[in-house]
Amino acid sequence: MANETWPTELRVREKGRVLQVTFEDGLAASISAERLRAASPSADKSPPGAGVTIIDLETIGNYAARFTYSDGHSTGLYSWDLLRKLAAES
Repeated sequence: MANETWPTELRVREKGRVLQVTFEDGLAASISAERLRAASPSADKSPPGAGVTIIDLETIGNYAARFTYSDGHSTGLYSWDLLRKLAAES
């Protein structure tokens, strides 16, 4: 994607309740784990339970991140574009 803005930092904070993301163009935002889980791009669209947290974060190549949540969900890949969209809405 030619217009993709890459994150320079992905950090899980507040005991897994928040993802802090910073992009190379300076956009920085905190996205709740519940918001991320609800926006999962996976085929499994079951709603998250209240209080869901991020228990693991893995970058996938140079294009996406995968989160493992306390409700066991871990199949969605979040592209940098999707994370930027969620960050801009925060």
